[in-house]
Amino acid sequence: YYREKLSPPRGPSSKMPRLPKMPAMSDFQFFNVKRLTELYEKEGRYETHRHLMAQKKAVAVQQGASEEALEALAIPSPEDPPPLTPEELEEREALLEEGFSGWNKRDFNTFIRANERHGRENLAAIAAEFETKDEADVRSYAETFWKRYTEIGDHERLIGNITRGEQRIHRQAEVMNSIKDKMERYRNPWREMRFNYGTARGKAYTEEEDRFIICMVHKLGYGAWDELKGEIRKSWMFRFDWFFKSRTPQELQRRCDTLIRLIERENEELMAQEAQAAKKSRKTNSGSRRTSSGRR
Repeated sequence: YYREKLSPPRGPSSKMPRLPKMPAMSDFQFFNVKRLTELYEKEGRYETHRHLMAQKKAVAVQQGASEEALEALAIPSPEDPPPLTPEELEEREALLEEGFSGWNKRDFNTFIRANERHGRENLAAIAAEFETKDEADVRSYAETFWKRYTEIGDHERLIGNITRGEQRIHRQAEVMNSIKDKMERYRNPWREMRFNYGTARGKAYTEEEDRFIICMVHKLGYGAWDELKGEIRKSWMFRFDWFFKSRTPQELQRRCDTLIRLIERENEELMAQEAQAAKKSRKTNSGSRRTSSGRR
């Protein structure tokens, strides 16, 4: 009794209402953050105004205001912030559905690294890198990513990494095609393949070792240097070749790159010779036709 009498009278609560909170959104999730922010801020202004008007009414009631005064307070002003319309509520729900809320930072990093390894067009290989996403999810995200990647803060660095990865893929394909062309010129390349060393022969590797490197790269793929080293150590041909067996994967890569340059130069020379022969053949045929026409 005495506590109630001695305590000051309680006025209307001045605590602000809990406003609708916009979900956390990352740039790589591709929400329309600008429009969503506008809608949430509009709703926040309306809720804040509604709370302040309720406070004013409660104060007026405490002070014994008349019914007419209370009704006057309830009359809306043209300057009052409006609530969200039904159309805006629907729009907000649609915008929240459009974004990729199920993609976290780990998924995004996996997507970028997979693009570097496989190239942007190989979506099946990219999807295989994920444990929680299927190919349809990855295709949907990739379509949006390549349309809107400029919205991501450090997109220049990310696209640069992907482009360099694709260049490596393209170069590897060129290398494998050059090796394929070289091998197809021999019935048994494992025994018959020869190299036009010129001044790049070197004294460390034998032609047999070089032949094995190129044939095995054709089998394993360019870049499988650890596997190449394992094949060298297993091969009976090199069981006493301690130099070759002791080469590191990096040294094998350097030797392979040297041989690939020789092969590419040889392929270019052969293509130039074939083009020259074809040109000469066309001239000969053209001359024969003119001679035949003159005799008639």
